[in-house]
Amino acid sequence: MEISRLLRKRQLNVQEQNAIAEHKLLSTAKYWQEHPIPLALIAYGNEQGILWSQTIVLELEIDFPGMPSLTGKILSNAGRFIEFELETDHTHEELLSIEQWEDVTSSQNFSEHNKGKGVGHGALAIKIQNQLCGET
Repeated sequence: MEISRLLRKRQLNVQEQNAIAEHKLLSTAKYWQEHPIPLALIAYGNEQGILWSQTIVLELEIDFPGMPSLTGKILSNAGRFIEFELETDHTHEELLSIEQWEDVTSSQNFSEHNKGKGVGHGALAIKIQNQLCGET
């Protein structure tokens, strides 16, 4: 089913909700595969053992008002979900401080069949990582 048509519907069934959630995650991950990730995030991730060619960006906010310079979540090459908040210089090349770099894998929903919700966010993210990066 076409995503643009689903987005216009008032009520969505579970499969349609999952299709939209998957589309949003896939779009974000693809975007950050095709566009440069801020250098400060890449450098700090490298220090933490992140292999960027096998990692996907699930969320990334840059200069969101009232928040650290870079905030978001990645699914690492090791299959770990990492939430981060990094303060950087205005070019996002130099890391000034680490507000958060936390493994939140244990709080992810990996179920393929949640009653009334369908596929969990964690399961969708792993599916997308496998699709974009190959089996890890």
